Amino acid sequence: MSILLVERKGPVTVLTLNRRERHNALSPALGLELKAAVAAFRDDPDQLVLIITGAGDQAFCSGADLKEMREGQADPAARPSGKRPLPMAPEPDMAGLLTCHKPVIAAINGLAVGGGLEITLCCDIRLAAEGAWFGLPEPGHGFIAGVAAVALPRLMPMGAVMDMMLAGERLPAADAYRLGLVQCLVPRERLMDEAMRRAEAMAKSSPSALWGTKQVLRYWRDLMLQEHHRYYDAVVHRVLLSGDMIEGIRAFAEKRERRYRTDWPDPFERAESLGGSAD
Repeated sequence: MSILLVERKGPVTVLTLNRRERHNALSPALGLELKAAVAAFRDDPDQLVLIITGAGDQAFCSGADLKEMREGQADPAARPSGKRPLPMAPEPDMAGLLTCHKPVIAAINGLAVGGGLEITLCCDIRLAAEGAWFGLPEPGHGFIAGVAAVALPRLMPMGAVMDMMLAGERLPAADAYRLGLVQCLVPRERLMDEAMRRAEAMAKSSPSALWGTKQVLRYWRDLMLQEHHRYYDAVVHRVLLSGDMIEGIRAFAEKRERRYRTDWPDPFERAESLGGSAD
């Protein structure tokens, strides 16, 4: 069965993340398929609006598949010369959704955690089913939610963002609606009908006018976005030197308490422990 379902309903494309057994977690393969599908939608002149959702009624997307990340760390064949490289910081976009010039709707059918929440942040409109919730557990796993750190403060009050990103508090869909992150809250059984209603209304409008409206509206939201991300990039590389991300993923996979260091690491010591050299 495909890990990404693609359905075209007239001028509307619906993409469904389809890894129910993993709560629609983002694997490298799913990430590549999603990016290709978004590009295909973008380049098809007959497709005017995109909806992205998750399979089942439990999860929209649970973020990066930490189990697969742990297996990749443990497999020397996955690393050139047997070395374990530090992970690269993400771009401030998910699968090309942020830079798509056509309208994109997130139909959030269940939990949207980590990278799952970040997918929704790259969409233009977010509709959520009652009972859905959002979370950013990355600091608990030893790293920073890159897209969210840059985009979420542009959409919600800073205190609420800090509560999610520092304390790891879940944000129920009702609170997300109250804070403006979600534009519509509906019973789960009506979610896709409401998403299609909005999509079909957009599809009847002038594509050029929709493009122009989106360009102007996003200009303010995305002002200094690249500069903001470059600052994130500088900070996250120092955070990664601590090795806490490796420990966080390992502890998650081994289902044990995390053992993070409290001192700031010597970068030469970290290079040696990661299988590289300080040179």
